[in-house]
Amino acid sequence: MSLLLFMIRVPDDVAQEMVMLARLLRRGYGLVNWTYDAARLHVTLFELGDHVDLPPRLVDAASRAAASVRAAPFEVTFDRLEAWADALVLRCDDGSSPLTMLRAQLGAMLKRVGLDHRSDFTPHVSLMRGATPVEAQQVKAFRWTVEAVALVNSLSGHGKYVELGRWPLRS
Repeated sequence: MSLLLFMIRVPDDVAQEMVMLARLLRRGYGLVNWTYDAARLHVTLFELGDHVDLPPRLVDAASRAAASVRAAPFEVTFDRLEAWADALVLRCDDGSSPLTMLRAQLGAMLKRVGLDHRSDFTPHVSLMRGATPVEAQQVKAFRWTVEAVALVNSLSGHGKYVELGRWPLRS
């Protein structure tokens, strides 16, 4: 089983800092939660469903949609920690940001090629799985420039992402 999704990958240097924060929180709060490896940290833009065998037509349609997106690279800042029911996450301002606009444009392109998707969006980076007693708080700002969108096959049970395509942002 695998999950097909569009994501923005967190750059290695920023991801390493995020993992250090997760480990500090884990120790500081005495948590036993599983933390994500730096290579898996990302912002999910769209999930395109679980599949036993990944349909080539789906990958082709998703790739066409991504290739149609026109957006300049932009900076994002994640600086709020929140405990959700099933994860500890970093959040950013999700108003009318370039991140929200990029997702809206990609969503329109997905619709154009006939792919359905969920419309709700809460930009976040999951640091840790499971419920945590950590209170919402401001944390050190994690900033980076978003330069590309990736289409990824997440292999369930393997903790592994296989990148199927990457599209640089350009206006």
